Amino acid sequence: MTVRLGGAGPDRPQARRTHPEAVEPTRYGRALQLARKRAGLTQEQLAAASGVSVRAIRDLELGRASRPRRETTRLLAEALGLTGSRRVLLDQASGHVSVDTTLRQMYEEDAASPPSAMHPLVGRERELDVVAGALLAGRERILSLVGLPGAGKSLLALAVAHRHAAKGGGRVVWLPARAAGGGSAPAAGHGPSLLTSWMLDRLCGDGPLDELAGLIGDRRTLLVVDGYDGPVADGGRLLHLLACCTNLQVLVTMRTPLPVLGVRAVPLAPLPLAAPGAEPGRGAPSPAVRLMLAHVAYTRPAMQQTAAVTEAVTGLCGLLDGIPLALHLAAGWLPMYSPEQLLDKARDNPLPLLEPVFAGESEGEADLGALIRGAVGGLRPAQSGVLTALALRRQPSATEEVQRFLGRPPQEVVRALHGLLLRGLIREERLPGGGTAVSVLNLVRHTVLAARERAPRAAVAHV
Repeated sequence: MTVRLGGAGPDRPQARRTHPEAVEPTRYGRALQLARKRAGLTQEQLAAASGVSVRAIRDLELGRASRPRRETTRLLAEALGLTGSRRVLLDQASGHVSVDTTLRQMYEEDAASPPSAMHPLVGRERELDVVAGALLAGRERILSLVGLPGAGKSLLALAVAHRHAAKGGGRVVWLPARAAGGGSAPAAGHGPSLLTSWMLDRLCGDGPLDELAGLIGDRRTLLVVDGYDGPVADGGRLLHLLACCTNLQVLVTMRTPLPVLGVRAVPLAPLPLAAPGAEPGRGAPSPAVRLMLAHVAYTRPAMQQTAAVTEAVTGLCGLLDGIPLALHLAAGWLPMYSPEQLLDKARDNPLPLLEPVFAGESEGEADLGALIRGAVGGLRPAQSGVLTALALRRQPSATEEVQRFLGRPPQEVVRALHGLLLRGLIREERLPGGGTAVSVLNLVRHTVLAARERAPRAAVAHV
């Protein structure tokens, strides 16, 4: 005789079960029901997604079963997409383990260790030595890598993390706070996603930091937070965590500096367009050109890297400002266009080259154009005014010139220029006769000018 536990028999409807005594939902039952309703699933849909029977789910929610197996809890949590503190709460309610035990076990197993790099670090050797050296020597407890999206902050931070671990700098914890593409987030997995999302909940929320501080403890630790931007950024919480954990060091990557005293900003400019100490057209190619030539070699292995190809790549790197992500996105068009053709298109308008080739077909591909528009749109009025004025001038300008043609107080202009430099929207250049000048990145200039062209059209459309 075959007994069917999950459904009706073949010849008659399933008999209704009767329970003489009412059973109060357990803590696990309430947590499971709340998570299911948040996910917008019926019991039948959750059963289909998890492989757990409808009857088992119903019994758990009603309190008829109060202690599910570990495997049952895992299947239900994954089907509900639970991460972070919500996953921890469901695990704890199962009665098998406590939150503290779960997290500490995962932490000791290095479930939040840095991921492997997807690409080699090119042209950042000096920055790597400075940042990693300062942290390993204990000269700095908190540093922030600041710069334009796509400049390579995540890749540099990842290299720092691996060097720190290799040199015996203690535990290294990697928290990928940025959800946008272009970062170096660890691969998705049960352990890492649970621990890192729980730690981010504590670090970026508004609750007490005691649990996170207790997890880190007094062990020497480097905490790397990749993408500590926007609403989640709170320098005060970082400083408080440092005060609680005396052997903790923090490295964050950001697009805008934290306005908090004690957080040293390390601006990361785009890759140099000329090799250090090299005369124009002579010597070794610049880091930006080396990176783009590598893209050409991989995409068009049959193409010989002649002087004409190198010249076209050099010009293309200049029009794309040496931004690594811009070079990567432009290289996506190499199967269709030669370097010379790409250079012609960049001369006309480089912004279309920043659009992902596989838009809509490949998840996680960054839209650098949108990121730059966001960086420009998030400026303060004084910074936006100075950036627009520099974009219209089209040639490097000394600080005194900027003050003169803007007609604004010197201190206001200097503050605005300082903010633009930290954000990587402008770069400093050496003048032939001595002194320095600032100029807007070519991609930023085209973004600003495109926004100015759209503004009158939008105004006319609203009339």
